[in-house]
Amino acid sequence: MYQHEAILTLEEKIVRLERTFRAPLKLVWEVWTNPLHIEKWWGPKGFTNPIVDFDFQVGGSYRIVMRSPEGIDYPVKGKFLEITPYQSFVMSDLVDEHPDEWVKEVQKIAGVSGDRSMLNSKLRVLFEENDGITKIILITEFMSNQIRDGFANSGMKEGWSQSFEKLEEDALPETNELIIEKKLSHPIADVFAAFADPTNINLWWGPNGFSTTTELREFKVGGKWIYTMKAPNGTIYPNLVQYKEIRDNEYLEYIHGSGSTEKDDNFNVRISFLELSENQTIIKMKMTFPNASVRNTVVDFGAIEGAHQTLSRLNQYLDANS
Repeated sequence: MYQHEAILTLEEKIVRLERTFRAPLKLVWEVWTNPLHIEKWWGPKGFTNPIVDFDFQVGGSYRIVMRSPEGIDYPVKGKFLEITPYQSFVMSDLVDEHPDEWVKEVQKIAGVSGDRSMLNSKLRVLFEENDGITKIILITEFMSNQIRDGFANSGMKEGWSQSFEKLEEDALPETNELIIEKKLSHPIADVFAAFADPTNINLWWGPNGFSTTTELREFKVGGKWIYTMKAPNGTIYPNLVQYKEIRDNEYLEYIHGSGSTEKDDNFNVRISFLELSENQTIIKMKMTFPNASVRNTVVDFGAIEGAHQTLSRLNQYLDANS
């Protein structure tokens, strides 16, 4: 059942928060684990995240610098202790770099004193899906019930509730859309050129284990790209791309489908290129489907994983050819 409001309950040394979202689990997982999405929603309303380092693997580190509307930074950091894809992950939550004033205030509310490390915690994030609605369960474990109560009474529910609202409004796409963002370590001109290349695109296009064979490629407005993708199990997937707009080093837009005359499976794709620095480019792929049901089916089929794998292959191709 959809529950817009966050629900907080207290357990032994634990604050438990639950909230549901009208989106498939894999899509919610994506906005929780991709730093380009995290920077849009992490923290209460009015806060920004100028730094989001997120090495999402067991043993990997993260550091998120939350900046208040007054310009005060509240860095959080830690390590990923457990990851079960599309089910849960566990991370340490260390407040080593939080302002002294914040530490004193939370300790005062909790009625404790001592080293700030007593305020460190462990966060377990669980994901559950039922009929296209995803429930997020946050289980934060503290060193004592006193510290648990100090956090619970210092705006923990309000802060997470506002973060969840930002996640829903600013990170999750419309119900018929899918948005994939990835940072590549190459100049924007090289990244765009790889999309325009009529021959070598076959070397990186498609998920891991897939091979691409081009029959026709006309990289121009009104042009077509007719190709097939062969899956690791030998299944052949026909594809037809019809280019609508192309602006060098900025974006390209096209209609994508199978090219079948027996079914209408077309959807719109817009790929934007954003230069972060001389050797860093963000790619944003926005796919718009006829309705939410089609979008959700594509997500379940593996569209998010496939898009990330394709862009990773592009980065590896550019690594080898730059």
